[in-house]
Amino acid sequence: MRRSSVLTLIAEDPGAHGVFEQHTETKRTVFCDVYSVSRDEYFRALNNNMRPSYVFRLADYAEYKGEKVCEFEGVRYAVVRTYEDNGAIELTVEEATVDRTAILPATTEAVTT
Repeated sequence: MRRSSVLTLIAEDPGAHGVFEQHTETKRTVFCDVYSVSRDEYFRALNNNMRPSYVFRLADYAEYKGEKVCEFEGVRYAVVRTYEDNGAIELTVEEATVDRTAILPATTEAVTT
């Protein structure tokens, strides 16, 4: 594993007073390898209304602390799946700005007059 890329993991803290207080973020940087999502995994994810963008592989699963947001090359991503493999962990992510309603299948309704 080369771990040639830098990934910023972002932990969001809702604050002591919940929704009435502005959220704070804690960022930390880890090294990872970046993989594209396989064609099969991408199309299976579409069936579950997800659009995975990348798979980030961290060499040690202990480097991941359950963050739900990350940043790579200036773009924010949401972690949609994790997978532990021989002490490493893979994070499958999608762009955080994805509008899930845009990928839902269209419904047809009968119009009665």
